[in-house]
Amino acid sequence: MFDRINATILMGDRIAMLGPSGQGKSTLLRLLARLDLIDSGRLTLHGKESAGWHPSDWRKKVCYVPQLPVMLPTTVADNLAVASKLHQRKFDKPLALELMEQVGLGELDWNQKAADLSGGQKQRLQLVRSLLLRPDLLLLDEVTSALDGQSKQAVERLLMRWCEQERLSLVWVTHEEQQARRVSNRLWILEGGTLVEGSTAVVIERSGLSGASEGGQE
Repeated sequence: MFDRINATILMGDRIAMLGPSGQGKSTLLRLLARLDLIDSGRLTLHGKESAGWHPSDWRKKVCYVPQLPVMLPTTVADNLAVASKLHQRKFDKPLALELMEQVGLGELDWNQKAADLSGGQKQRLQLVRSLLLRPDLLLLDEVTSALDGQSKQAVERLLMRWCEQERLSLVWVTHEEQQARRVSNRLWILEGGTLVEGSTAVVIERSGLSGASEGGQE
């Protein structure tokens, strides 16, 4: 159970979320992504409560990237394009090529099966796929856990650039305190159902995502 969690995420915020295992960090991300529903309280995006948004429209703006990548049983190209197609967006191939290069996947054969990729390659491909939607908020759940040091740094650099250039907001669950310091300008600590450092009301507006959850199932 969460105990009256209140927080505001402003555009461009880079929030690292830390806390012991089993405290509900992944659950909180899923609530923000509306993959799970809050039992009570309020969750608003750009000043409008979650109930007023079509789930598809919400997920264009709030993208959840899980620790274990979800891949179609087809090609790399199909997996890169699927989110754009689902949300009726034009697939931006030049941007996809640029992003793949920046995360160290520039030499990857787009015609190969995604199932044949390593865990780290799948994590990076999944991240690129989400960035292609140009979301306002990216919810990252241990998304560099399978990466070596060099690849991890490449992902961090890319995301820091996007936060600056696109005013992208991040909530990044990590168990690495050093990574949390590198990537964040704010820190959330979730323990015992309580979120430390949140402010009043989870509000995302052009000025921020806002919302409050009063109790929720882990």
